[in-house]
Amino acid sequence: MTETLPAAQPGLVEEPGRCAHYLEMTIHPGVSRTHLLAAIKTALEPVSGAYIDVCFGSDAWDTLNPEWRPAQLQPFTELAGENGYRMPSTQSDLYFWIHGEDQGDVMDAVLQVHNAMSELTECVEDLNGFKNREARDLTGFVDGTANPKGDKRLEAAQIPVGEPGAGGSYVLTQKWQHHLREFNKLSLHDQQQVIGRTKADNIELEGDDMPPTSHVSRTDVKIDGVGQKIYRRSTPFGGADEHGLYFLAFACDLKRISVQLERMLGNTGDGYSDYLMKYSTAKTGAYWFMPSQADLDTLLASA
Repeated sequence: MTETLPAAQPGLVEEPGRCAHYLEMTIHPGVSRTHLLAAIKTALEPVSGAYIDVCFGSDAWDTLNPEWRPAQLQPFTELAGENGYRMPSTQSDLYFWIHGEDQGDVMDAVLQVHNAMSELTECVEDLNGFKNREARDLTGFVDGTANPKGDKRLEAAQIPVGEPGAGGSYVLTQKWQHHLREFNKLSLHDQQQVIGRTKADNIELEGDDMPPTSHVSRTDVKIDGVGQKIYRRSTPFGGADEHGLYFLAFACDLKRISVQLERMLGNTGDGYSDYLMKYSTAKTGAYWFMPSQADLDTLLASA
């Protein structure tokens, strides 16, 4: 009999999620496992109109669930590129992804999570995101076009049956601050060369028109003929001064994420890197494990 893949936490593939909020937390020293799990359980109580999902950093997972761990779970470490750019590490312990269609519903959930966790943790990232019109990034280009569709989303996002943490996901979060003033000085042609797609109608460039340094070229990866798809739930964020893209990606295999980052940085020996990094700077970086709903329930019941 074929083993069934455990279900993900609700909200993983529920789209579009027009309103989002991201909370990254470090656990105060001396907090007991029992108190922390009880607080997380309270934080995850259902809120009408909102999804609340929780992820764990490597150290936090080992503390809360020492019996087993996903095979590839690790802290995010700073990456330096041959192109002179870097991706910093701001790894912390807990990550709450809250999203829905109404900002009021999402805010109700944010306050619930904060009230449950604030005495036991320090919130080190507290960020509001939103879906832009036509799913466009603040650069004006459509974001997430290459995302898998339908059942392919779960295939890309969930750890497969037979591996520790099956049904869960490896997760990357990065806050990218855009330099729109510089990007918008480029001609339309040059902007499209940076991204690798047309701006108005979102058509991928082809042949000689597609630069090897475009964002599409550096992140559309195949290994031994197999596409290294990940499932992205990123959103724009920000205000007048600081703004950009909060990159949120789920993967069945952490290598699918790491190879894209190395290709962006130019660490692949082919002499190319992602030209988009001239116009957007990574300000944060963390890896997480989002357990399946069954594994999360088991963890919370063990307190």
